[in-house]
Amino acid sequence: MTDNASRQSRRAFVAAGVAGGLSMAAGTASASTGGRPDVGAAQAGRSWRERRNSALVLKAFARQNTGGDIFDILHDDVEWSIVNGRTYTSKADFLAAGSAPIMDRLATTLVMTIQDLWADGDTVIIRFYGDATAIDGVEYHNEYCWVWELKDSRVIRSHAFLDMGAVQELIDRVQRP
Repeated sequence: MTDNASRQSRRAFVAAGVAGGLSMAAGTASASTGGRPDVGAAQAGRSWRERRNSALVLKAFARQNTGGDIFDILHDDVEWSIVNGRTYTSKADFLAAGSAPIMDRLATTLVMTIQDLWADGDTVIIRFYGDATAIDGVEYHNEYCWVWELKDSRVIRSHAFLDMGAVQELIDRVQRP
C-alpha cells in the first residue's frame, strides 16, 4: 500500500469512529461512514493486534464522549508522561494530580474528537481535539497527541503531548470546586 493510500485508509477508519458514529457490539465495529469506505476495508492489511488495539482505543474514546471515563482503559501501574512535564507512575497518581486539575474545572464532558489514529503492534498514536465548557462558562479547547502502549487490553505507558498554555490558562482562571 502506498503512503498516500495508507494515510487515506487510516483517515477513513478514524473518521468512521469519531463523533459518536462508532458502536461496539460483540467486538465488531459498525459505523455510519458518510460515504467513506467501511471500517473493515480500512483495517485490511492490519495485524489482528493492531485491529484489536485500535478498536479498544476507539471504544475508550466513544465511552468518554458519551459521559463515561476514557481512563478506564489504563492499567493500575500505568506510566503516564506529559512531555515537557511530569511523569506519573500509577493510574491513581495520574488521575489525582494529572487529570483532575483539568477535569475538575470543566462543567461539561471533555469531548475528544479524533483527527488521526495510527496503530503499530501494541502502540497506538491518537491525535485529537478536546473541547468542553469550563465551570465559568468559557470554552476550553486543546489539541492532544497521545502515544499509548497497550498490554492485555490496558494502557501500560503513555506519552502525552498537549498545549500546556491552554491548561495553565484554565487552571489560573477557574478555581477548583
